[in-house]
Amino acid sequence: MASKEQIGRQCPYCGAMVTYDEYFCRACHKRFTDQNDLDLPANHKAEAYVVQLPKAWVAAILSCLGPGLGQFYNGDTIKGIVFFVGFLFVSFGYYVSSYHTQILVGIWIVALLEALYTSERIAWCKRSYGGVSYLLYAELGLLGLVALLHFLTGEPNIQYMAKLFPVVGLWIG
Repeated sequence: MASKEQIGRQCPYCGAMVTYDEYFCRACHKRFTDQNDLDLPANHKAEAYVVQLPKAWVAAILSCLGPGLGQFYNGDTIKGIVFFVGFLFVSFGYYVSSYHTQILVGIWIVALLEALYTSERIAWCKRSYGGVSYLLYAELGLLGLVALLHFLTGEPNIQYMAKLFPVVGLWIG
């Protein structure tokens, strides 16, 4: 009779089974600093923590709506703030250049591509994922209120809306 060979070890963070050659836990998405840590007993059961990974298409749609939204969705709060504030800084004329439009489109496209790249890295367990940043809801709420105000009253005008929403700038422009 053949003996059964163990094919993996337990994750020290959540208790899930991990193969010997993996450096990330597929259940809790934490990186192992030392392969010898895998034999330590875990404090939690693997079934207790279910992490939903971000979807690349959702990050792309959010990044199309506004720079920084895709980064907030991926849990990158600092990157999201940098893209959002940078876009507003250039959009409202605090940075004056003859390449104003090219800089705005560049920020928007870089934010979109970075959100897609990061969500793919998270999906392939090459990067840890801490969950959605709460600033996603704050920025969505702010942009939603401005859009609702525009549709109900006509104010702010369409040029102001183009400063907040890159899609509107392409549509009128």
